[in-house]
Amino acid sequence: MSKLLLKGFQRFKEKAYEGDDPLMPRLVREGQDPRYFIISCIDSRANPGTIFDTAAGTFFAHKAMGAIVRPYKTGTALAAALDFAINYNAVDTLIVLGHTKCGAIDALIQNLNDEEISSFLEVAQGGLAKAQQKTKPGRDLHRVTEEQIVLDSVENLTGYPSVRDALAKGKIEIKPWLFDMEQGHICEHNPKTDIFEPIESEV
Repeated sequence: MSKLLLKGFQRFKEKAYEGDDPLMPRLVREGQDPRYFIISCIDSRANPGTIFDTAAGTFFAHKAMGAIVRPYKTGTALAAALDFAINYNAVDTLIVLGHTKCGAIDALIQNLNDEEISSFLEVAQGGLAKAQQKTKPGRDLHRVTEEQIVLDSVENLTGYPSVRDALAKGKIEIKPWLFDMEQGHICEHNPKTDIFEPIESEV
């Protein structure tokens, strides 16, 4: 099975290590300068490096089930990564990237009986309750919950000291995004309409 990964690595080497000014040796010499920090789900179908088709050095990445951001607690992997990215690498855009047909959201709705998974998802129960209240006839609770968890995660991000301070100084912005896997859209929350709308037309 590892052969599949190694074949991909060979393709990466051809793109990033060959030519007159290969990317990776330059990044090693000059250092990284990413502008984005993307928090995404662990789902293998929604990997940011794949769906955004970006070169190495474009963004910092953090993964969690459902792209769920828990309320701030000192010493966590996410808190440390955000501090490093914002205060030492001048990242100016944070993206919470949820996605449709999310297994973590399904586990949340179905109240999956698994100690480790349920313990992690417990923080999202409030988001599920909000989604249940917001879901109108004709709308899918699963989709509304996916959207609500993105919004709650964005709200939780503002409680991280590095994020809070950078927001107060106007140094960063936070984007609530949802990858629609069926339709092939990146949708962004519109606070005026409270709807996640496709944004490809802005590219």
